[in-house]
Amino acid sequence: MKSLLITAGTGANNIILNIGDEYEDRLDYILIDELESDVWKVEFSAERMLGIAFPGQAVILLATLGGKTGNRSVERLTKLFKYFKIPFSAILIVPFKFEEDRRNVALSIVDKMKEVATSVHVFDNETLTPLNLTMKESMQYADREISYLLDNSVNKNI
Repeated sequence: MKSLLITAGTGANNIILNIGDEYEDRLDYILIDELESDVWKVEFSAERMLGIAFPGQAVILLATLGGKTGNRSVERLTKLFKYFKIPFSAILIVPFKFEEDRRNVALSIVDKMKEVATSVHVFDNETLTPLNLTMKESMQYADREISYLLDNSVNKNI
């Protein structure tokens, strides 16, 4: 059975657009790209949630934190997973230090996630700062590192 990947936020979607082809045979994919997404317009009953995440299916949440979509989606999804007793792992991307307020909120969410997710992997954008790379090289490096985290999450569930 394929793992279920839920991405929250435009940044998370962009990552999957860049690396997603290699996961096509191992992942089903749901995108939450904005708070007004159709996913949130549908009332999540027990039947609806269980129809999305099949019993025994590995669920992986990939979210870019710091913005409204990623933050609110992670909070909502965490409540749903907890309520329906759906175990999940999380890959969370944290903003740079210069994004002070966004970063602080993101780090707070990371701490909360550690209490409820089966595993939490964090990619801190600040790790890109000392690498002296161009913007394009930085994004490629970040995508590669996040794909390693995704591989780790998928492979744990095979």
